[in-house]
Amino acid sequence: MLEDKRLFDSIQEDLRKYIDLRDRLKKIETIGGADISFRGKEAQVCICVLDFKSLRLIEKKIYRVYVKFPYIPGYLSFREGPAILEGIFNLNTPYDCFIFDGNGILHPKNLGLATFLGIILRKPTIGCAKSLLLGRYKSPGKTKGNFSYIKYKKRILGAAVRTRSQVKEVYVSCGWGISLKRAIEVVLATSKYRIPEPSRLAHIYSKF
Repeated sequence: MLEDKRLFDSIQEDLRKYIDLRDRLKKIETIGGADISFRGKEAQVCICVLDFKSLRLIEKKIYRVYVKFPYIPGYLSFREGPAILEGIFNLNTPYDCFIFDGNGILHPKNLGLATFLGIILRKPTIGCAKSLLLGRYKSPGKTKGNFSYIKYKKRILGAAVRTRSQVKEVYVSCGWGISLKRAIEVVLATSKYRIPEPSRLAHIYSKF
């Protein structure tokens, strides 16, 4: 497994060259969300595409795949990425941006799931995680829209964002093709509850 980790580290290092955090999201009409749940080696994946303004569900794909790659912290892209891509590549609805339940550059190698998939898809992607992987931040205010930057090794890699007043914050980071400021705006615009609606619906429908 040590040799395998070295290979995965090498792949991540190579992919880092393609990270692009310039804002490529000129307009946004549709937004996607994805989530995956596991039962042993079997995974159930849900991909959703919503209308950005109304948050109406336009398309939903639910499917099951077998995943052999084990759970290794820091390498979730290799475990979950291929299964999620299968559904995204088969969408009938165009999408302008994707929110993933995971991290973007808020990752030891700056290559969390949202960045990994954004590089492949060449579409703006956002990581919105429910738990903090790394870094430190000051607690944001308790009102929706409050946020504070997450720093790791003196770099700002994300933000702790209050998506609903008096509710625990989420952890937002750039995936690919988007700035942190824009990523925060998109997450807030799509959040009826704590979790952005594209991710929330995908999470619900991905359950076995």
